[in-house]
Amino acid sequence: MLELVQDELAELFHGTAERFGHEIVSMEIATEHVHLFVKADPKWSPAEIAKQFKGYSGRTILRRHPEIKQRYFWGSGLWKDGYYVGTTGAVSEDVVRRYIEETEH
Repeated sequence: MLELVQDELAELFHGTAERFGHEIVSMEIATEHVHLFVKADPKWSPAEIAKQFKGYSGRTILRRHPEIKQRYFWGSGLWKDGYYVGTTGAVSEDVVRRYIEETEH
């Protein structure tokens, strides 16, 4: 379903990153989920970063495309409550970037 709004999501994610001073190192928007590799100031917790990206993008997409909300979500939000956070301490940025960009999800 996300392929229907892939370009808009990418634009919204880049806008969110700019607004909060984050850098999107890599991004992959799959059919039903998104992978973002983000560099952020340590003043932001992972929960805050997830909320920044998910909150604005979800509200904006469903406001712009109410038909998506009705067809796919029966009135609920675009994103599920959960998210995964990992750090690059154990692996290099290149490994994470390759995983996001080259792995078929």
